[in-house]
Amino acid sequence: MDKINKLRTIHSSRWLGWTALAVMLLHLVPDPIQGCTVGLVSGRSTVDGRPLLWKNRDTSNRNNELAFFRGPQYDFIGVINSDDTTQVWMGVNTAGFAIMNAESLDQPGDSVDTEGFFMKTALGLCGNLQDFEELLRLTNLAGRGTKSNFGCIDAHGGAAFYETGNRSYNKIDSQDPIAAPRGSLVRANFSMTGIGDENAYGTWRFHRARELFDRAIADNRMSHQFILQQVARDILLPDIDPYPLPFAGRQGKAPKGAVRTQDSINRHRTASCAVFHGVKPGETPSLTTMWLILGEPVAGVAVPLWPAAGAVDYLDGKGGSELNRRIQAVESKLYPYRKWPHYLKTQELVGSRSSILTSYRDFEDQIFSATAQVLQTWRGRMPGLQEIREFEQDQILRVLRFLR
Repeated sequence: MDKINKLRTIHSSRWLGWTALAVMLLHLVPDPIQGCTVGLVSGRSTVDGRPLLWKNRDTSNRNNELAFFRGPQYDFIGVINSDDTTQVWMGVNTAGFAIMNAESLDQPGDSVDTEGFFMKTALGLCGNLQDFEELLRLTNLAGRGTKSNFGCIDAHGGAAFYETGNRSYNKIDSQDPIAAPRGSLVRANFSMTGIGDENAYGTWRFHRARELFDRAIADNRMSHQFILQQVARDILLPDIDPYPLPFAGRQGKAPKGAVRTQDSINRHRTASCAVFHGVKPGETPSLTTMWLILGEPVAGVAVPLWPAAGAVDYLDGKGGSELNRRIQAVESKLYPYRKWPHYLKTQELVGSRSSILTSYRDFEDQIFSATAQVLQTWRGRMPGLQEIREFEQDQILRVLRFLR
């Protein structure tokens, strides 16, 4: 039985049950629009020829973890709400297929909020974009509780968005010279094929992220490091430009130097961030790297992860993630105002050698450098699982010690 038939078989026995559960939960626990800013880049537009997939996850649930799953076809890792393994909000599997989403309520249909169930299904079943498209076609018939922009990359050079309603989808490929003239695509909380208007949710974040992407590609600087350090942490607002930091002005009656991170890419409700650094066609798919900040980007440090390493200590655990707790402690210093709880104190970001963005970036650069070196070695000699696990664990412990 080929892979597509397996998809159909597993889909018929599992997906319908998961969809029914998801729809039931939708009616029991309604969830308002959460946001998210996302993007992807074809390998033809990155500095090393490998595709990139990015998501800033905006949600009211700040307790995020990284969990390992054994799927029916592929093992995978993904971001979850603490202690909830029924849904995955962004992840990658051992075939090098990665997926994330941003809610898009302007798509057709009247059912939403089962994206986490759907992405968990996709990670366990799909090895490439073609498999994912088959899953979409199958679930078009049964109906999905999804109104969402799904972004995907695979180990064969694929990088595309799928703008999906309950029974429909439209593919926007990064290779399309009209839709993606620079080989990149950005989305917030509306879609290009939707029924919404120009005032759809997240318009500012969409334009700001696209500007940063376009500028980096034009200057040949587009990389996972650029997205994590420059895009994911951006706090430019529609009416306030706080740069250069620290902000010297005042927003409303809030304290001097404080900015309300409501409409910026890095938001007060950004609970985690991931950039998936793919592989070139012909390279080992399992070397696709998930760079994860398990908290608000400006308050955390990125760690490299691979699904082949299995379960991840300190990122997952009963009662929550140790790394997530430490980043939340930093967040409490960045948002110290009781009267203005959503205002970020920019003096904590920049102002001295010990300030967060300055010291964090210097340390994070060491993680990037060490990972680049080990990946260069692994691409020439595929390591054993223990070697991957030990390197991954070492980097996580380095970050935990640093945040302490």
